[in-house]
Amino acid sequence: MRIECIAMKSFPPFADGKISFPPTQEKGLAEVHLLTGQNGSGKTRLLCALAAACGNSQDLDVRHSPDQEHKLAVAMSRDGKKAVYFRSTKQIMVLQDPADCTRLLDNLDSIHPTPPNMIITPKGSNESVRVAARFDRLAEWDSSTNVAVQAYRGSTRISDSPIVAMKAIAKVDTNYDLSFERTREDDDLICQSMANLKLSAAMELQSGEPREQCRSIKITDRFEAALSKVTGRNFSFQVARHPDLHLEVKWGGSSMKLAVLPDGLRSIIAWLIACIAKLESQFPDHPEPLDIPLILLLDEPESHLHPAWQRQLIPAAQELFPNAQIFAATHSPFVISSVNSGWIHVLRMDDKGVVKADEPIPCSKGDSYLDVVEDVLGLKQWYDPETEGLLAEFRSLKNDVLKGDRSLQALLEEKAKLIGSRSDSLQGMMAREIHQVRTLASEAAVAP
Repeated sequence: MRIECIAMKSFPPFADGKISFPPTQEKGLAEVHLLTGQNGSGKTRLLCALAAACGNSQDLDVRHSPDQEHKLAVAMSRDGKKAVYFRSTKQIMVLQDPADCTRLLDNLDSIHPTPPNMIITPKGSNESVRVAARFDRLAEWDSSTNVAVQAYRGSTRISDSPIVAMKAIAKVDTNYDLSFERTREDDDLICQSMANLKLSAAMELQSGEPREQCRSIKITDRFEAALSKVTGRNFSFQVARHPDLHLEVKWGGSSMKLAVLPDGLRSIIAWLIACIAKLESQFPDHPEPLDIPLILLLDEPESHLHPAWQRQLIPAAQELFPNAQIFAATHSPFVISSVNSGWIHVLRMDDKGVVKADEPIPCSKGDSYLDVVEDVLGLKQWYDPETEGLLAEFRSLKNDVLKGDRSLQALLEEKAKLIGSRSDSLQGMMAREIHQVRTLASEAAVAP
């Protein structure tokens, strides 16, 4: 299943319109859509709307009352078939006919009269939050195709949880997979699932079979290599026996329980490894669960992370889940500049608080985080507020001097000396600025 676009009407803070999510062409890497914009521009609300379309409207209902007048449509495709999830104040439905889907996305008021091929769910029904499951029951969709949808918030952290050797793990439901709010069940699932994989990998290793034929070894090798790359140290899970059976992390040269790991590493484990654990739970017999088509919704995955880790995080997820479609809301220029293959969606808010999305920008292999700060995030100021105030005064004085008021040149040079005393970089900048002013003043003095 792939999300193609979202259309909105009377859905604050967004202006009426449509946001498209174009595909990427690079094979072997997940498709990535980075949502960025100032606080209040609706990044998290947009993720919650996508989660509602995939099967769980609970997080969206917290941020936008179902009784508040609105219309929302999310277009999805799967195995060449298309469908549109539609949510309004009065009903939730799924449309399948291509003509109806196109007409609705172009005009959210075109749903009347009711198309004969849509499935309507009355407001308040428990079924209204199980769109993904409903898709599997539609005759036009191939329910034999594996697909997964998950949502995470980067500010959450893993904790220790008791494990039992090779305990069976119950499958999780759509609501649990698509909730941004973390529960104790996540710790239980991660610890038990990773323990099962490590014990199974040990048994596979003991059997003498080639590593490329051992399912658990392949899975653990992939995610442990990914976390080693992100953190810059060798990472692995291990099952310890004393004083009781529990899961530990070997990171670099130290073995630690999960609760004492750095918060950044606990945060990564809380969503990246949780994603693997849920795939393993949902598809226990699949030979390559990390390759299953996946829609992954991430809210500020850079939380708790040093910039060096932020730059490795999404590229690692792209390689780990090559058939995924990842939507990540982020403020981080390090995250945005780290993605070579994907799309950047800038959400801009006007002075009335109305948000419009720019046309998607393709991620560039050559952009630095400094390019992102200025060109994508729109920040033109590089220094602390006090220094920026001094620089503004300097520029105003310089402008007056260059216009011919030479009486201000001494004051300008005194201002430059003050600013230059704040740092080596500012000292170099002021030296260049004053050299330019003196040169221009000399040229003006000898001019006929």
